[in-house]
Amino acid sequence: MRINTDTVAPTPSRNVHKEDQRLHNLLYRKSKLESVNETSALLSGFAIVAIVELSLDSYIEHKSGDALIICYAIVSCLLVGIHLLALLMSMCILPELKSVIRQSDVWMNNENTKPLSSLNIYIEIAWVVSTGLGLFLFIIELCLIFWIKVSGFSQTAAIAALVTLCLVGCPFILFAVGFYFRVARAKVHLHQTDLETIERGAIARGIFTSNVTNPTITTIEINR
Repeated sequence: MRINTDTVAPTPSRNVHKEDQRLHNLLYRKSKLESVNETSALLSGFAIVAIVELSLDSYIEHKSGDALIICYAIVSCLLVGIHLLALLMSMCILPELKSVIRQSDVWMNNENTKPLSSLNIYIEIAWVVSTGLGLFLFIIELCLIFWIKVSGFSQTAAIAALVTLCLVGCPFILFAVGFYFRVARAKVHLHQTDLETIERGAIARGIFTSNVTNPTITTIEINR
């Protein structure tokens, strides 16, 4: 007896592909959280050291304006607070994500299971805040520190430092905006592809059911 394996083989491969895709998404989110953890811990530590080391008492003869000090205080608080928030999110979500990845053999058998899908928004927020907004605030923090420490002694040196940071910051902003835009467009394309696949499957099932039910409909003509 010969068994036709052409109609049986595609189903396991599709299931394995779906399982691998779900596991790949979890590993991708895990790498994001690990980068957030390292970046936020490093930059928040640098910001706290800069706050401690900046002694305004050493610049009594060259006092900065109140507006500049207020801006420095606000940016410093935002920088530390944002990185600590991203660090908190990564420290809370990362252990749960690692636990789910270790238990992949349990939930992979269920095709409808999407573990920790409700936490995707928090992972994206932590990643954008840490790698985007946090780095941008760090550059602004450097500008303010250079101006406070150097402008009282040499305006030219302070302006040169600001121009240099602007030259570094402009490519940073352009790359960040372009990168996040491309990532968002790729995700939209993937969701559109999934929706088109679901739509084609629904249409195929609809055509199949219509082909089955249409022959059962009979018409009776009454001759008068």
